[in-house]
Amino acid sequence: MRRVVVVAGVGPGLSAAIVREFADHGWSVGLLARTTDTIDSLAREIEDDETAAIPVQADVTDPGDVERAFDEIRTELGAVDALVNHAATVYAGGVSDVTAPQFEEMWRGCAFGAFLCARAVVPNMHDRNDGTIIFTGADAGTRARADAVGFSSAKFAVRGLAQGLAKELGPDGVHVAHVVLHGGMDTPRTRRAMPDIDHSSLLDPEEIATTYRHLARQPPRSRTTEVDIRSY
Repeated sequence: MRRVVVVAGVGPGLSAAIVREFADHGWSVGLLARTTDTIDSLAREIEDDETAAIPVQADVTDPGDVERAFDEIRTELGAVDALVNHAATVYAGGVSDVTAPQFEEMWRGCAFGAFLCARAVVPNMHDRNDGTIIFTGADAGTRARADAVGFSSAKFAVRGLAQGLAKELGPDGVHVAHVVLHGGMDTPRTRRAMPDIDHSSLLDPEEIATTYRHLARQPPRSRTTEVDIRSY
């Protein structure tokens, strides 16, 4: 039986590379996003006779939406073996720049949504004593930035959630890992926004995606709980 991964917060950058990486290595994939354009086209791209891909429109900050989405994925693909929490909301600025609704939206998009998605898969993983939950973190979540007060606090919360779940679920066979990304991602959007940047200094989404897949297959006695990824 093929293993099943759900990527929550799929867009055209790193998350799409993660989806392709798992699909290329035989995993069935559930794709979650608030809008359908990317997940529909990506699902059509990767689905074939050997790979199943289910795009599901869902707001990961809505408990009912999350429950419905994971019920649909389990019905179509089976129990979830790995979850990648990649969804995030970002507004730049300090305390005088970010509004209260924006601050709350960042926390909900980064931390609360990750909590809801994790809660949706934990019972089955716990019963099977197997499974992996991966959180996408950021440098701002380990070293706060003055120009990203809301995003930093939200990503600090994600890191705390990952560490807490690792301690709670590890003894029951569930692997929880936090991936800290340092630097800009080498995507068409980044290149358009920063045309003069040295492209070799940017993080490569496809190379990073291999790390996510390796985390999902680590043996029980040698598991990574946090990995730090940066360019040279």
